[in-house]
Amino acid sequence: MNQYSGVPARSKNDFGPQDHLSSPPETAAPKMRLSDLIALIKDGRKTIGIFAGTAVVLTGILLLNATPRYVAYSQMLLGEQGLSAQNSFDLVEEQNLTSSVIEGELAVLRSNVLLHRVAERLELETVPEFNPAALNPDEGPSFIGGLKSWLKSLVPDFDADRGAEIEEVESQIAVAASASATQLGEYRDIVGKLRRSFSVRQQGTSYVVQVTAESEDPDLAAALSNTLMDEYVKFLTDKRFDAAQEFTHWLEVRVNDLAVTLEESERAVVDYRARMEADADNRSRLDQQMTELTTRLVQQRAELAQINALRDKMNEMLENDGPLAAQLLSSSEEMVEYRSQMSSLRQREANAVGRFGEDSAQVASIRRTIEQLEDAIETEVRRELDRLENQREVLTVVVGSMDNSLSELSRLMLNQSGEEIQLSQLRRVADANRQVYQQFLGRFKELSELQSLQSPDAEVISYANPPSAPVYPRRKLSLILAAIGGVFLGVAYLLVRNMLPQKLGTEQQLAQGTGVGVYGTVRGIGDDLLLYDLCSKLNSKPDSDLAKQAMRLANNVDMRAGGAARTILVNTDTDRIDRLHTVVMLAWAQARKGRNCVFLDADIRGAQLSSKLEYLKPKSNLADVLYGNGDVEDALTRMPRVGAFFMPTETMTGANPAVVFDTEKYHEVMQALLAEADTVIIAPPPATSFTEAYTATDAVDANLFVVRAGTLTAADLSEPLAIAQSAKAQNFGLIMTSE
Repeated sequence: MNQYSGVPARSKNDFGPQDHLSSPPETAAPKMRLSDLIALIKDGRKTIGIFAGTAVVLTGILLLNATPRYVAYSQMLLGEQGLSAQNSFDLVEEQNLTSSVIEGELAVLRSNVLLHRVAERLELETVPEFNPAALNPDEGPSFIGGLKSWLKSLVPDFDADRGAEIEEVESQIAVAASASATQLGEYRDIVGKLRRSFSVRQQGTSYVVQVTAESEDPDLAAALSNTLMDEYVKFLTDKRFDAAQEFTHWLEVRVNDLAVTLEESERAVVDYRARMEADADNRSRLDQQMTELTTRLVQQRAELAQINALRDKMNEMLENDGPLAAQLLSSSEEMVEYRSQMSSLRQREANAVGRFGEDSAQVASIRRTIEQLEDAIETEVRRELDRLENQREVLTVVVGSMDNSLSELSRLMLNQSGEEIQLSQLRRVADANRQVYQQFLGRFKELSELQSLQSPDAEVISYANPPSAPVYPRRKLSLILAAIGGVFLGVAYLLVRNMLPQKLGTEQQLAQGTGVGVYGTVRGIGDDLLLYDLCSKLNSKPDSDLAKQAMRLANNVDMRAGGAARTILVNTDTDRIDRLHTVVMLAWAQARKGRNCVFLDADIRGAQLSSKLEYLKPKSNLADVLYGNGDVEDALTRMPRVGAFFMPTETMTGANPAVVFDTEKYHEVMQALLAEADTVIIAPPPATSFTEAYTATDAVDANLFVVRAGTLTAADLSEPLAIAQSAKAQNFGLIMTSE
């Protein structure tokens, strides 16, 4: 800017008195180069440091208030570890581990029942970590805990609402829906938190399971992991014991029934012998036949009893445990072959899962084969039951036939030694009953002894030790990452700020961004400063900086117009009061320069200048003059504080400025004003669209456009500048305002 005249140096984009506005320069956005990035980072190192420091400080605050978390690890091995299953009864054989079985055991480890037992054993209802109600009232929650509680309070408690509905609706559906809550009781919330503290997973494809527990207390973390394993082992022991006890109970009932039968048969022998005593009459041949027939009868009955027992067991296991359990009682060649095939398929399935994954086609094919084999096993089991039923029916017929034959033989011997034959028969029946009873009694005694020696299908490999260091928070790593993240955020902020359109805040930025010359800057005037007060400040201190700005602005306008500018048009893109301040300052400056000045409110849309100024209302206004209802002289009013004349206006509803100001009447008004005044300053409607553009700008000596500093970008000014260009504005220039 020229230090004498205050006029900015003209560039190739500035215009002389007869120049029209040209299009704003279009420059392609420059590409970011490495050197530009380095320079950007170097210039913004203070900003990057602020971001990094802020990130470190915030992270430090969070770390100071964060509750440490400790993790304890323990391991156990799934599978039969004892020798009891090798000698126990068939129905309690060891479990055949497969991938699906292991998944089931992992589900048991995560089940509510097992977690409930852990919570009860460790009395977690007294631990504040799992039961906030147990927190000491004198100890307030941590910063992080309070933040979590506040965030949780913002989320509606749908579970509470559902609980209220269950209490209101007494039905079978409500009872079934609340089964989990009923089962857990007061440990419901504790079990939910406990589940989130545990992690149970299989180690590769082995039978080793790792149990991980997380807690705020290292001792509690180790206790949780160890207790879960102990409770799981105890759960398996109880389950196995219950199964053995149930079968033992069945054997006991069966032994008692056989004991009653044996007692009755032996009592019958004793009673019959007492009756016959001296009446015994032996016949060798009849005795031999009787012996053979009775022996066969006993064998058939024993076989019938065994078949009945085996059939009953298979039926019971088929109903309770399924065909895979019932097939263990079959010794047919087909069933032996099925067992071999099943073992082979299970091994192939485990290998396929390890090699190809759980959802692979190979695994799916093997499992379909297993399902087909299971169906075949079920068919074979039912065929075995049918075979046993047929054998039972045949043996029943055979036994009945032998009984009839024995009865017939007895009738033949009645005449000779009926009492002796009857006694022998009773003895043999008693012997047969005794033999069956002794077999079942031996099994019962054996299982009763082995029941106390059974071991669970799992063994603890290693118990967890209290961890020495927390896994969260990792203070050093967190601070380092926070610093790195802060640096990256700072660089990102600089890049985003550099790529975003810049607000035009200085005269240089405004001139470079628009390609239009800047007439000057008006600063130090607030939006709340009234026009009356502005005039008072200008008049009270003519040598003040504000007065100098007004004079410099008027001088620049005159010089750009090639002398004294007679017509000056001041516009903006909004109805901000900056434009009104500029109009008043220009009018005051022209009056100080000794010129007869008139400033005209041509804003027929809002009449903003007329509403803001305090003046003595004239007989008419611009609108009256344009409509032919008044004279120009009657529309002028003297403004002593400004030192100029003012022509107000009023809003003209429905009027189009582009039409009104392009009429002959308007030109006559302007000619009349110029005949009486040296300078006429026009304040038209804001140029928000082409229809609002001021007319006859090519006849105006200076066209000024007011821009508020730091509020607009070059793109925001493209439309107002295009409007000015379309209107062929002469000596178009910009004025920057700031508070």
